[in-house]
Amino acid sequence: MPILTRLSIFLSSLCLAHCLAMPLVVLLLPALAHFFSETVEILLVMSILPVSLIAFLPVWNRHRNNSILRVFIISLILIFGSQFVFHGDLFLNSDSANLMAGSFSIAFIRGMSMLAGSLGLAYSLYMVNRHTHVCTNPHHHHH
Repeated sequence: MPILTRLSIFLSSLCLAHCLAMPLVVLLLPALAHFFSETVEILLVMSILPVSLIAFLPVWNRHRNNSILRVFIISLILIFGSQFVFHGDLFLNSDSANLMAGSFSIAFIRGMSMLAGSLGLAYSLYMVNRHTHVCTNPHHHHH
């Protein structure tokens, strides 16, 4: 498997682990919460895009399997949507009773979106590379 594909899968997995661990770290270790800023999340998410595109597109371009491309695009949308769209302050009411329930709901949506996106991204990268190794079309050039 090419190095950029491995790096992309690693980065999306690291992002997933970070997003899943953050609520636990914040709850269990409040003294360390300031070390885990949203800047880390943004850097992880932003690094996924260029690495994944560079890893995916050249390999996909040889075969043009549109179902794998759809999974790849939907996965990126889920990852970026979970980071930049699902923020609690955009969806919450001002009263404190709804604040806690809304925060949990938004955190759950963000977590599930990130999980689905990360798994889908890893799956699409794996499948596009796997297709290269099993393809028997003589007009495709494989490295």
